[in-house]
Amino acid sequence: MTPDALRHYLLVCHARSVAINQGVWCFSLESLSGEPVLEAECEEEGDLNRLSLLAAVRGLEAIDGRGLVSLISNNRYLIRSLDRSLPRWRENNFVWEHFGRKMPVQNADLWRRIDRTLQIHSVTASLLQTTRVSSSQDDRRAFDAMTSDDAPQFRLDAAHQPTVPAPSDGLRRWLAGNCDAAPALAQRNRFGAAEVRGA
Repeated sequence: MTPDALRHYLLVCHARSVAINQGVWCFSLESLSGEPVLEAECEEEGDLNRLSLLAAVRGLEAIDGRGLVSLISNNRYLIRSLDRSLPRWRENNFVWEHFGRKMPVQNADLWRRIDRTLQIHSVTASLLQTTRVSSSQDDRRAFDAMTSDDAPQFRLDAAHQPTVPAPSDGLRRWLAGNCDAAPALAQRNRFGAAEVRGA
């Protein structure tokens, strides 16, 4: 099968914590045109890095046959390790030297599985990064109420719900390399709010 005949997929992976070492991994797999292929999520033990890896592994392993996959995640560990660390880990059989001792790479079991899927699929990976640059009057009032002396105290390990916006058609085309005017952020391999909204 030639690369032109491969089906192109968009794989969005993320995780959220429900306790200090417990969380939910989630992935959404869809065709480039936006047709849903498969969505899955499951609660498991692990930190956000391991759960994000699980989402990527399960998403890549769910693809039937070979494919062109554009993977998007808001987890910096996943994207940077795919780009910078995985080739080195592969060469060293997923161990690294730490103060003169050979140590297994953290989450080596999952990295080996991802490495096997990369031998099947052609994958590009992008970090989704969003930053709030303005807020409404209601947001400021809510923040002031939370930071007052009589506000309830929150644990740092409490569950949180990161939001991963659904990609727009413009973003899908750009990921596939079918967009005439690629956004300037392409050089940094990151997406901002404007790219996600398709503005």
